Amino acid sequence: MNVTDVTAIPVSVPIERAYETSLSSAPGGDSGTHDHVVVRVETDADVTGYGEIAPMAAWPHGLTQDACTRLINDSLAPTVEGRRVMRLPRIVDDLERQLSGEPFPVYGIDLALHDALGKHLGVPVYDLLGGPKTEDRTFDLHYSIGIKGSEEMAADAAAAAADGFRAFKVKVGGDDHGAERDGIAAIADTVPDARIRVDANQGWQPEEAIRKVRSLDAAANGLTLVEQPVEYDTLDGLRRVREAVDPPVLADEAAFSPRDVAAIARAGAADIINIKLAKTGGLHRGKDVATVAAANGLTCFTGSMVELGIGAAASAHLTVSTPTITYPTGVMNQYADDTLVANDDEWAVDGPTFQVPERPGLGIEPDREAIERLRTD
Repeated sequence: MNVTDVTAIPVSVPIERAYETSLSSAPGGDSGTHDHVVVRVETDADVTGYGEIAPMAAWPHGLTQDACTRLINDSLAPTVEGRRVMRLPRIVDDLERQLSGEPFPVYGIDLALHDALGKHLGVPVYDLLGGPKTEDRTFDLHYSIGIKGSEEMAADAAAAAADGFRAFKVKVGGDDHGAERDGIAAIADTVPDARIRVDANQGWQPEEAIRKVRSLDAAANGLTLVEQPVEYDTLDGLRRVREAVDPPVLADEAAFSPRDVAAIARAGAADIINIKLAKTGGLHRGKDVATVAAANGLTCFTGSMVELGIGAAASAHLTVSTPTITYPTGVMNQYADDTLVANDDEWAVDGPTFQVPERPGLGIEPDREAIERLRTD
C-alpha cells in the first residue's frame, strides 16, 4: 500500500469552556475557538488515514496553524507521497531530518499513517504498538482544571467527583499564588479523597518553585506530583526543585525526544516523563520516548495539547499499549464543542476509566461535513 496524497486542512473549532494556563488562554463560549490541523493521507489501496495537529506557538518548538499547514502541503507531502505505508519508521526518520527539530507537522502525518496502516491490516493501532497492556483495553483518567478562582475550582472538582473522578490536574504558575493555594485547598476540602497534581507550565524560577510547591503541597494534604515547575531548558533548576520538594517531579516541556529523556535521567531532574504526541512527533517516536524512560527507571504519563477526537484517539492507543504509562491521564478532550469525529459516542468520557474501542486503525470515523464547515483555508 503506497501513499498517493497528503493534505493538511486547517480548522477552527469552538471551545465550550475557557481554559487558562501560565502559557496560554483559550476563552470559551461564543468567543472561544481553538485552531487545529486535520491531516489526510490517501493510498492506492482505497484506504484513507487521518491525523491531527493541535498547534501551540507559545511552546518550545511550537508552530502556528498556518506554519504547520504550509509545511505539510508545500514541503513534507512530496517526501511521503509514493512511499510504502508499511515503511512508516523510515518515513518518520526522513521527515525529522527534513524539519530538523520541529515535531508538530510530523505528528499529524505519523498519526494518519498509523491510522491507514491499521485499517489496511484490519487491526487497531494499539496492536501496531505492541498490544494492550490490559485485556479490557482500559486506562484511568484525571480531570483537568485551568487557572481560575478558588470557588470555581471547588465547583469544578465537585462536579467531576460526582462523575467518579478523584485524580485532578490543576494549572498553576499564574500571577496570584495565594489564590492558587486557596483553590487547591478548596478542592481538597470539597473532595477529601482527591489526588491532586499541579502543572506550572514553566511558570516559576527554581527557588520560587521550591517555596510554592511546598505551599501547595501543604494545601493539598500531599500533592501526587508537580509538573514542569521551571523553564524547559534548565535541567539543573529542575533537579534542584526535585531534590528539595516531597512530590515527584514530572518533566513536560523539557521532554520532547528520546535524547531529552536520556538527558533528564542523567541529570536526575525528574521522576516522570509527560509523553505528548505533539512533542514526540507522533506515535512511532512516542514509543521510543517511553522505551528510553523505562530503561532509565522513569515512569510516564500521557499528556494532551487539547486535541480533538483524532488526536485524543491516538493518545489513547499509546496509553493503553505502553506499560510504563502508569499515571491517570488527561488525553480525552473536555472542552471542544465538536470533536470532528462522527462516532464520537464511542469516544465519549463517562467517568474516570476509559475503554479504547476495538476497531481498525485509530477507531475513528471522521466527520467530513464538520471538517468542511470549520475549515479556514
